[in-house]
Amino acid sequence: MSGEGRETGNREVEGPSCHWHPQREAVALCVSCGRAVCAECDRLVGYRHHCPACFSRAVSPPGWGQIPCVPPLAPGTGSLPPPPTIPSPPPTPPGYRPIAPRLAVHTGVETREPEDPRERRWWRADWKLSEVTAALVVIFGVYNLVGVALFLATDNPLFYEYLAYALFFCPLILLCALWIVRRHGRGREELGLLWDRPWRTLFFGLGGSVAALLMSYAAFFAVYFFFYLLAGRPPSAGETEQLRGIGGGELALVIAVAVLLAPVFEEIFFRGLFYSSLRRRLGPRAAVAVNGIIFGVLHFQPIYMISLVLVGMVLAYIYEKTDSLFASMTAHALYNLAVVLVALFAGW
Repeated sequence: MSGEGRETGNREVEGPSCHWHPQREAVALCVSCGRAVCAECDRLVGYRHHCPACFSRAVSPPGWGQIPCVPPLAPGTGSLPPPPTIPSPPPTPPGYRPIAPRLAVHTGVETREPEDPRERRWWRADWKLSEVTAALVVIFGVYNLVGVALFLATDNPLFYEYLAYALFFCPLILLCALWIVRRHGRGREELGLLWDRPWRTLFFGLGGSVAALLMSYAAFFAVYFFFYLLAGRPPSAGETEQLRGIGGGELALVIAVAVLLAPVFEEIFFRGLFYSSLRRRLGPRAAVAVNGIIFGVLHFQPIYMISLVLVGMVLAYIYEKTDSLFASMTAHALYNLAVVLVALFAGW
């Protein structure tokens, strides 16, 4: 080897040689460890030169996922270090379900899911109004066809109407509710089947039933006297007269359907599904009004229509205040029980 270079094999290298490839001439020094590197091993970040071992630390971010520094190989191996491995992400905790921000429609304006937990609960009930309307058409279409057939074929239409309600109307509501909720990946919480504050639920249930009774009978007597002034006679309450004309097991079935089944299944559909979709589109105030109007109209009782509209609004308001269908179910059941007793004993 001469005074200005040294010989490696059959080749003479001028100046310092590369730490990784001793047979090659170095072009720079690593700013971290000071090792000499050739043109192939040089890793340039900005204007700073790095060797392959220190390069990974210079470019990887701190914290999780950082590429570990690979220790340098012994001089003269003639090969670069193996590529570093990136650690796997930590395992997902059991039961963890991230809530990704989603776009929602409210009064025609797109907005992100709110931060408030209570509002987020309403926005997660993200089934469309068109889905609920289609379910409504199917449910009432089948039920009314069966009701017309029973009315024409039987001499006791009220009993068979309530029997058809139990056999067709309630299962159809349950099937539609399950289909819509499962289709959107939701559960009983978004449907409103919550019983986390029992005393608040009972308070609104009892208070709501009293408010519904007072408002509905005030509206009924107003319609009653208005009809009497116009026609000179009181209006005919056909269903009340039929109810007083049956007894025994038939009357027990009618009361059971009116007090137990109707509050549960009507609340699941009209408040759990229908009100939630209206609220998402119209906001709470307009949704309470529209929900009550549809609820009253679909009972197909002209004399009691205004009364039932007010009852529907009260039930929707209870659901809005409590987030629980059990409160509106309680109010609905107590209201129906009072109406049946008044019809039996007072004839109203």
